[in-house]
Amino acid sequence: MFHFSRRTLWLIIFVTIPLIVVFNLVGQEEGVVSEVVEPQAWFLDDLAVATDEQAPGRTLWTVDLDQARQLRLTITQDLIPTEQLDIAIDAAVSTSRRGGQFQVTVVNPADTAALETSVDFLQSWLPDGDNRSVVISGDLDDDRMAIAMRLLEPLSGEGMVNQVAPQPSLGRLRSPPMGTNEQLAFLLWVGVLQQRLSGYDPQVRWDHRAETSQVLINQTLSNDLFQAVTDEELEPVRAAYTASAEQRSRSGEQIHRYLVTSAVYDLPSDFLVSQQQRLSAITLEDVNAARANSQP
Repeated sequence: MFHFSRRTLWLIIFVTIPLIVVFNLVGQEEGVVSEVVEPQAWFLDDLAVATDEQAPGRTLWTVDLDQARQLRLTITQDLIPTEQLDIAIDAAVSTSRRGGQFQVTVVNPADTAALETSVDFLQSWLPDGDNRSVVISGDLDDDRMAIAMRLLEPLSGEGMVNQVAPQPSLGRLRSPPMGTNEQLAFLLWVGVLQQRLSGYDPQVRWDHRAETSQVLINQTLSNDLFQAVTDEELEPVRAAYTASAEQRSRSGEQIHRYLVTSAVYDLPSDFLVSQQQRLSAITLEDVNAARANSQP
């Protein structure tokens, strides 16, 4: 007779429940031609983001996406589990680190029972800590939010302090704090810098894992690259960011990612909808200040 540990049983249940929901949709009435499902999207200006602080350092972030086909749930906290997931469920669960915190995200179908199973598993796997945010997005009701809120209660997993080792890089620029005007000016400056490096096939990537974000570049940065930014250089970069901000429709995945960013960096709940206004307030002088402050 086979014997499974409690944690192994949770993993089996965790994988099986979403599959049951999928299998129930397969083999329905023959002869019915399935229509192509268009990607779902919602307008940023219509979103009602809500926060509920249950205790100091423990907050539930929610956004109701009407008729969304998936429920997304993310926990972000300062402790990382010592027990690794050893089963291939990448499509349902992902882990990452951002802003000096550990994150785990679960994507379930819009099914309350599947969500409850996921929360039961996370309560047994994740360690308890002083600071924790729970972010849930999708087609929400009181029951689903109450289930997610259980993750703000004490957890029973084993854990350790999250530590982030620096990534190797030839060029490295430190970003101002997320959500500040200085950080937005820095974004524009990095765009100009990429233009100046365009003939060198640059690889420019962000590292958001630690408390202070960094831009990593695969080459050394000479002083010549840090000459003052001109209006002509800034215009195409600003135009690209402005065009993106003017697109008010976003997918459920994008909205959830914005909400997680707000939770990690303790940003205002309307942060994701105000990018266009904040961008228009950044001047050439702001961008040059960001350039001067980032110079090695």
